[in-house]
Amino acid sequence: MKILISRIAGGLLLAGCLAGLACSKPEPFRATTTTESGVLIVKNPAHPLYGKASLTMTEELTLSGREGDEDAFSTLDSFAVGRDGNIFVCSERAAMVKTYSRQGALLGSFRTNTPEAGGLEHPNLAGITAAGEIAIESGGHLALGFFAPDGRLLRKISLAGFNIFRLAVDSRGRILMHSFRMIHPNTLYFFRQYDAGLKELHKYGQSWEPQSAGNNYYPYLPIMWWALDAQDGVVYGYPDRYEIKSYDAGGSLSRVIRREARPVALTEAEKEAYRREYAKAPYVRLHFPEAHSAFQKFTIDEKGWIYVMTWEPAPEGAGAWYDVFDDKGIYTARVALNRMPQVWTGDRVYTLDRRASGEIVLTRNEFALDLR
Repeated sequence: MKILISRIAGGLLLAGCLAGLACSKPEPFRATTTTESGVLIVKNPAHPLYGKASLTMTEELTLSGREGDEDAFSTLDSFAVGRDGNIFVCSERAAMVKTYSRQGALLGSFRTNTPEAGGLEHPNLAGITAAGEIAIESGGHLALGFFAPDGRLLRKISLAGFNIFRLAVDSRGRILMHSFRMIHPNTLYFFRQYDAGLKELHKYGQSWEPQSAGNNYYPYLPIMWWALDAQDGVVYGYPDRYEIKSYDAGGSLSRVIRREARPVALTEAEKEAYRREYAKAPYVRLHFPEAHSAFQKFTIDEKGWIYVMTWEPAPEGAGAWYDVFDDKGIYTARVALNRMPQVWTGDRVYTLDRRASGEIVLTRNEFALDLR
């Protein structure tokens, strides 16, 4: 990641102000750090350190999934990038994984739904281990397969009994599951880590979601989010408040980032979209909150900077505003992005992008953050 800094620490006036020109004094940036029971607590104000930051992603590689004449497929659903730079792209509909070089050359492909591959239908790439094993989850969350890069099935783990909302595998082969359990009339969501034998290692969080008791439905409830950092640490947040927790690779809580609330009210357009969706089910009673949750989701680069997607729309259709926290947990910038960074490798970032034609492509982009 390339970072350009053209302003010294927050709270200082610009040169024109120091020269006596008329201008308003910016609000000082005041973040505090304390330690509680060995955990670093970083409290940030509602505004960032740098007030005019910008971020650019310059596209340098595009993969459509149509490369090659044999077994081409039209959808890209998930992907992963190996330590050698090779790119693994998965199509759920075609039950196929294609391998590309860092330069974008097609190296090979394999199917996951053959008997030799364990019969994994509707595959989803879940991660790549340090040993180079490709973890692939089957749709319906019935099994998790580990494959060699050439497509050989190395082992298969049954996931029967788990109701999985989201799953990932870290570089050590440990499995992270965001699962749920129906406890009438509600649903309990929980986020845990397991070893390769599905022995529970760590509990990170849980939340309740009201369901259809009395035909009630609650749109826009907070949904927990999590991501892996470059050292297999876990970053977790439940956005009923603006709080993001960092755990080391051993599962110990090491840091909590907080930011002053800046509630984003629901718009009438957002409410109307749900009303239209449930127009054919008039017996369902919709219950809208006054404001959105504290944030939507986040992603982490290899240096430990966290990019938090807010509910605030960016101007002129530029996507959403993202809060940027540096590797110390300081609220550094606020930038607009029209697509969410997903996989980071140095100063490059990979994203899935929907074109105007509706086709989804995988792009690699040079990434530059300009702090002013």
